[in-house]
This record gives sequence, structure tokens and C-alpha cells, in this order.
Amino acid sequence: MKKNIYKIIAVLFFLSAPAFYSQVNIEDQIRLAQGYEQAGQLSKAEEIYKQLCNIQQWNGQLTELLNRVYISQKKYSESIELLTNRIKQVPTDLNLYGLLGSTYYMLGQLQNAYDCWEKAIAASPSSYISFRIAANYAIENRDYPKAIEYLKRGEKFTPDPTIFSYDLANLYAVNMKFKEAVNEFCAIIILHPEQTQIIKSRIVSYLNKPDAGVQTVQAINELIDSKPLAELYDLLASVYMGIGDYENAFHTVVSLEEKFKSNGSYIFTFAQEAFRNQQYEWAAKAFEYIFNNSSNSQFIQIAKIGNARSLEAALDKKFFRQNNSWKPYSTPAPLFTNEYKNIINAYEEFLKQYPNDAANVEALYRIAKIFGDRIFDYTNAINFYERIINISQTSSYTIKSNIELGKIYIQKNDLDRASLYFEKAKNFPQVEPNDLSEAAYYIACIQFWKGDFTGSITLLNSCSKNLSVDFTNDALELSSIITATKKDSLNLFKFAKADLFALQNKYKEAGIEFKTLSDDSNLFLINNFAKINFAEILIAENNYSEAFKILGELMNDRKIAIFAEKSTFLLAQCYQYGTGDLNKAVEIYQKLLETFPNSLYFDRVRGELNSIQQQSERK
Repeated sequence: MKKNIYKIIAVLFFLSAPAFYSQVNIEDQIRLAQGYEQAGQLSKAEEIYKQLCNIQQWNGQLTELLNRVYISQKKYSESIELLTNRIKQVPTDLNLYGLLGSTYYMLGQLQNAYDCWEKAIAASPSSYISFRIAANYAIENRDYPKAIEYLKRGEKFTPDPTIFSYDLANLYAVNMKFKEAVNEFCAIIILHPEQTQIIKSRIVSYLNKPDAGVQTVQAINELIDSKPLAELYDLLASVYMGIGDYENAFHTVVSLEEKFKSNGSYIFTFAQEAFRNQQYEWAAKAFEYIFNNSSNSQFIQIAKIGNARSLEAALDKKFFRQNNSWKPYSTPAPLFTNEYKNIINAYEEFLKQYPNDAANVEALYRIAKIFGDRIFDYTNAINFYERIINISQTSSYTIKSNIELGKIYIQKNDLDRASLYFEKAKNFPQVEPNDLSEAAYYIACIQFWKGDFTGSITLLNSCSKNLSVDFTNDALELSSIITATKKDSLNLFKFAKADLFALQNKYKEAGIEFKTLSDDSNLFLINNFAKINFAEILIAENNYSEAFKILGELMNDRKIAIFAEKSTFLLAQCYQYGTGDLNKAVEIYQKLLETFPNSLYFDRVRGELNSIQQQSERK
């Protein structure tokens, strides 16, 4: 009995083997044909696909592959014949009607194409799938109005019309019919509020197109009148922000808060978004609204410190504009002192109200920064930084406070004490890469100023390995100066002394040292480094005419690219911000991009050119 069973199994395996190997062979042939396609040998691919189609006439994949080769060779008649025959064999295959319609469309026979797609729909008239298939083929041929027609018809055959809404909205947007697109998106929100965030991102993606913002705002407002849903108010606020209208966005969110009593959640989200987009005035208003109008809100404490932080950031923008922050060196001068003191009072009020809040360390740090970097009251700044260090042993603000104290003591010319603070920051557990790089950089600078060039270069090499941190370029620049000129230690030490004077805002002393070195043509590299630094001192003193001479000379000297690149950028900055000659600035920026296509300044130059263009358009 067992022998008979084995015989039966052997016979079955023998009979099935040819089919198995035939299928393997077909797959190999498909791969071979696809290789010919990729190589551009379409006629060879066509022959293989034709042979395979004759073997497996039922195989829809092979039909599509052969049709694709026909279309690539513009053999439209062959395509029509192939697809027509296949439809006769399989009249329920909707895809075949779609492909045949596409062939007619390519021939310009639009009515024949539409007839084919209608036949696809007729083959399964009660299913929305057939309408989607017809629409997809219309989309492939960029016949968007026809695709919209099919999708609108298909909505009637589905229990959830929003199945088609995403496709319809996208098609309307492509055709600049933004009002219709918004209606489709809002239809989704009304039935599926959980998809609001997805729809926000879809709408924001096309708001930069002409008239998109106006149409979108109008459409949402009209819908709100009939369906005043929280999600639609939220969407409208998002659209206002997307077009830069933060005033109307704020008022929309306030209306949302008042109508739906969300206890501050929507306006808090708006405040955070406004702050991220540097709309500090509106962020401050939103935070203020929370603690003035939502007495039980969970966001009150964070709103109070957020309000102070927003007011500070808004004032900082004014401070930097008037303090010539574009200059490599700029004389620090206290501005808006009373306004900054009001912000300090706001932080101190927060500390009194919430003595045990986790944000207290941040409030103390912000007070210290204002005293040190805006009012230039180093005594108060030191007291607050020391207070942070004493009360918080593990906070990142402790690391930052040590770094800021180090900077203050550099200004006070107490380099040993400054170095101690930087060392504390550098050796702090779990220090962030950027803080580590900054602390290491300043320690290296102190060693450089003291004449320890070997120790300095070792530290600079270590803190320039991570290219993603802020101080990498500074470290690389100082490292190149030391490496190139350390054999002339006497003049390098003079350069280091001048560099310290410049950082301490002692421009007269720094200028004398840099000029002496720059006038000595025998020094070669130190001479050029000193020239560019002397030009930076001249810029700090608003002596642009003399700075232009030096920078122009270095810019046109192609022997050492590092000087030419930096000088070109500085020269453009002087014309843009110093003398206000925007045309000349644009000319030099463009020259930098042409001469140094891989420039370290590339992103900054593109940003400045965009800023100048926007400034010109506003005029």
C-alpha cells in the first residue's frame, strides 16, 4: 500500500514540475524584458512580452507590461488592438478600460477616451471603486475637470462621501479653485474632527499661491456662519497664521475660547505657535489673555513666564536693530533700559507668586541675561548667575550660567577666573554639545591670549569635530590662524593681545596692534589676518571708507581664498547695513556665490538676498 502511495506522489510531482518551472521561466523572462526596457531596447522587450502574453493570455500584469512598451514606442494602434482583444476576453476588468481610454487620450481622441472610462463605470455601476478608477486615469492624463466629475458622481454611491473629499480638494487646489477645495476639506472635518490637523497641513501647503488665502478665509467664514464648530474656528486661525495675519488669527482664537470655553487650551497653542514664528507681540497678547481671562486654566503659570519671555524677545528685536548686531564687533550700549526693567519686574513677580515652580530657574536666568547683555549691569548679572548655580545643581541653566560668568570675567580682564567658570561648564555631567563646544572654545581662546598656542590648538581641534554646533566655524578659524603662524610666536602673541582687546571692546588699543601687524608686509599670513581684523575694527567705528579699501584689496586677492571669501561677505554687509547701498550689496553677494559656490556663508547670503528683495518689494 505504501509503495502505491509513493508512486502516486511521484506522479503528481512529475506532472506539476513543468508548470512550476514554466512559471519560474516566465518570471526570468519578465526580468530580462524589463532590463531591455531600462536599456532603451524596447523592440526586444516587446517581443518577449508578446511571447509571454500568448502563453498566459489571462495574465493582466503581462498585458500592462506589453501595453507600456507599445505606448513608449508610440505604437498606439497596437495598444488599442491589444486592449480591445483583452476586454473581449475579460469584460469585467475595469483596469483594461482605463488603459484603453488613456491610449485614446494620447491620440487626442477625447470622446473615445471618455467612452472607455464610462464603460469601466458601467461594468460596476453601483460601486464607488469604478468611479475612483476612472478618475485616476483622468488624473494621469491631467484631465482634472473630468476627474472631478467622476469623483463627484462617485460620492452618491458611498455611505461616507468624504472618501472622495481629499482627492477632490487636491484637484480643486491644483486648478486654483481654493474655495471649492476648502469646502471639501471642511466636509471632512465636520464628519471626522480628528482629521483637523492633517487638513491644516494640507491647506497651509498651498496658501502661498495667488488668491489662495483670500478664498480660503472667505470659504471657512461662510461655513462657520452655518456650522459654528470649534474645529472650523481652529482651522480659520491656522489659515490666518499661514498667511501671516496674526491679528485676525488672535481674534479668531479669542472667539473660539469665548464660545467653547476651552479653558485656555486653544489660545495657549496659538501663543506657542506665534512665539515659534517670532510673532512675539501676538504671543505676548495671547499669554496675557490666558492669565487675565482663564482663572482656572492649567496654563496660567506657564503663560505668565511665556508672556515675559515674549515681551523680552520682542524688545530684543528692537535692541539688535539699533545696536548694529551685524557687525563683527559692535560697541555695546544699553537701550530701552526702562522697558527691560519692566520685564525683569514681570519675572520677579512670577518668582514671588510661584516660589516652588520648576520654571523659576529659567526666570532667574532671563533676569541675569537682561542685566548682563542688555543693561550691562555686570554686578546684578553676576549675583543672579551665582544664585542659579547655588540653588540648582543639575539644571542646564547652571551650565549656561557658568559660561555667561566666564564671558563677564573676560570683559573684566580676569582671565583666570573666567577660565574656572568655563572649566566647570565643560566638565558638567550631561552637558549639551553646543554648551560643551562654547565652553571649550573660550578656554582655548584664553590659552591663546596667554600665549599657550599648543594647548589652545589641542582644544580647538577637539571642539571643531562636531560640525553641527555653533562654535565650529570660530574654532576652525582660530585654529587656522595659530597653525599657519605659530612659528612666528612673537607676532602671533601681538595678534592674540589685539584679539582680546577687540573682544573687550577696547577698539583703540586693538586697532593700533592690528594696524601695526597689517602694515608689515614681511609677515605674510599674520599680515593678512591682521588686515581683516583691522577692517572689522574700522567697521565697529563706522569708518567704512577705510574698511572698504582693505576689504576690496583682500577680496580681489585670489592667492588665499579664506581671506577673499570672508572679505567679500563683510564688504557686502557693509554696503547693505552700513551705507545702505543695496544694489552694491546685491552685486557683491552674487559675486561671492559665483566665486565661492561651496561657501560657508552660502545660507546667510541667500537669506540676505531674500531680505533685500522683500525690502525692495515693500517699497
